[in-house]
Amino acid sequence: MTNSPFKDVLEEVKFAGENGFDGFELVFEYPLSTPEQILAKKKQLLDTFSTYHLVRLSHTPTFVDICNFYEGLREASIQETIKAMNVAYELEIRLLTVHPGFRFPLLSKEKAFQNTVQSLNKLLAKAEDYDMILGVENLPSGFFPSSEHFTKVKEFEDLFSQLGSDRLSLVFDISHACLRGSDQPQEFINELYDRVAHIHVSDNFGERDDHLPLGAGRTDYKTPLKELAKKGYNKTITLEIFAIDRDYLLLSKNKVKEIFET
Repeated sequence: MTNSPFKDVLEEVKFAGENGFDGFELVFEYPLSTPEQILAKKKQLLDTFSTYHLVRLSHTPTFVDICNFYEGLREASIQETIKAMNVAYELEIRLLTVHPGFRFPLLSKEKAFQNTVQSLNKLLAKAEDYDMILGVENLPSGFFPSSEHFTKVKEFEDLFSQLGSDRLSLVFDISHACLRGSDQPQEFINELYDRVAHIHVSDNFGERDDHLPLGAGRTDYKTPLKELAKKGYNKTITLEIFAIDRDYLLLSKNKVKEIFET
């Protein structure tokens, strides 16, 4: 599971441990889980992770933009991401989800892609220092500002070809790939399975990234999960589900567990 940035992160980690989750993806996000706020709770978090023997992952800030057409904003986004990487290192986290940035309509696809490549190259230097893996997440099509960026398999193939780093991988979000305008989940699995380091899954109605409990929307999440299980996938999966009632999160966990244990 992952934390809501609107809740106390320590309570979120405790909930994961007490309810049978194997791991926890720590989101660095405003308003209650910024890197500075997380660092202030370093000792308590390390103790809690250890108490429940949780696998530790993290998600760098969602709304920074490492492909922005303004160099200053791009550089600021890189620095905010590095700030999160610094804190993740202090928490002994070695796998981080990173967004490739958001392509505004003013920016061509080619220029946005090259901006992302250049920014990731800088981040990979820090990942090398920290012995970390950066997992670039496939984005939802139609995400603000409604210009597609890293929704296609070919973009990831080109990215991995240009950077050629073993520290760069794919965080495959199944629900994003189910949205209209994206390459479908099976295409990602067929072409990029060997680069997958981590999985995100939730449900939606096919139009936007709703982060619903599994079974509450129209996403065919079962088929790609079954295909991953068939291939022997044994890495981590985060339920990115933001329901207020946590019973829905626990129900979703059981649905995933059932697929992988069948």
